Amino acid sequence: MRTAPTDEATKDDLHGRIARIRRSIPRMARAVIDRYIAASPLYTQTAVPEHLHRESAHTVRSMLEVCLRSVTDESIDVSDTMRENIERGTERVAEGLPLREYMRCWQAGFDVLAEELERELGTDHGLFWFAFRRAHTTFDRILREVVSAYEIHTHDLIAAQDRNHTPIIDALLRGDEWVFDDPDSIPAEPNIMLLHIDDTPAERSGDRNARSLAATRKVRAIRAHLARAVPGLWLIDVRPRHARIVMHPPIGALDPLAVDLARVSGAPVTIAIENATSITDLPRAGTTAAEVLDIAIRSGRTGTVSRMTDVALAHHFAHPSASLPVLLDRCASLRSRPDLVHTLRVYMASNLDRRATADTLTVHPNTVDNRLNRVRELTGQDVHITTELLTLAVAVSAATDDPETEADHPQ
Repeated sequence: MRTAPTDEATKDDLHGRIARIRRSIPRMARAVIDRYIAASPLYTQTAVPEHLHRESAHTVRSMLEVCLRSVTDESIDVSDTMRENIERGTERVAEGLPLREYMRCWQAGFDVLAEELERELGTDHGLFWFAFRRAHTTFDRILREVVSAYEIHTHDLIAAQDRNHTPIIDALLRGDEWVFDDPDSIPAEPNIMLLHIDDTPAERSGDRNARSLAATRKVRAIRAHLARAVPGLWLIDVRPRHARIVMHPPIGALDPLAVDLARVSGAPVTIAIENATSITDLPRAGTTAAEVLDIAIRSGRTGTVSRMTDVALAHHFAHPSASLPVLLDRCASLRSRPDLVHTLRVYMASNLDRRATADTLTVHPNTVDNRLNRVRELTGQDVHITTELLTLAVAVSAATDDPETEADHPQ
């Protein structure tokens, strides 16, 4: 085996040549992805997923960089340097990518690297084999980390999918009794979490098969991330547009969850959560969580985790009562004007400051005045009169900025 070069001129020569190869890493990564797509049977009849030219190319670049750095730097921490890339790569597990296909892409990456090493160092046989073996040793360490993470992620996914929890959740939310195989697993004070999941761009384009595949991948990605990121997960039911999770009281903050789910699935996610005092309290908790989720969607709280404490005032305004239809009727003309609803919502969130409202909406303050005057003309309600402002607040809480969503929530 060729040992590390000891001659200073040889060392400098090796460092210079490796530096030249590192400058070619973006080109090499593109070549790897192109080679993988051409060799894989997965992409002969279907569109190439966007992640191959984005996340996967980034992972390949990182792998090439680490392998090349290791040629001249034995102290590099492979596990720490590649951790984020390996964790991101396990999202392919959630999409149903077989391990052999996952390995095919990694191997294509090293093949391209080996070819580049030979092109640059091939005239010095000993130097080439020294660099090749150093890079290959690092690549082997990366592969061990990759396979280990893949297997762990697969086990998590299987654990989350090993039973169909839909009928159990249905029964618990109806208040029906259910006999559990393991009574000790039942949370003493369960929490219910409801998700509203938007479509990904792929679900809104292409043919029916492509849309179906995109929806399936989205569901798998969300299930896998929930299984990994939510300690105390008990029951789970994930569909393309919504999800229901029953779990033990959460450990730590759940605030980043909606953002993380949107990242792994490619779709905006809105979350509501409510705690139950016992398993028999789940019907009440489920109803409350559904009401919180509805208000969160209407008020634009996408990307957050909402509890009743976050939307209590809006819930009070929009909660069914004998007076609610009367108040809504006074503002009925706003239903066809989501632009005015949005302006009112921003105006109230800005503490009735017209300039702050204009800054948020990126319009002139006079435009805000004109819209508020238009609200008064349409409804007879003046934002400068307290009782009429509160009436408009009720309408805003029950309305939406999106006319299509409004059609789904008739008043």
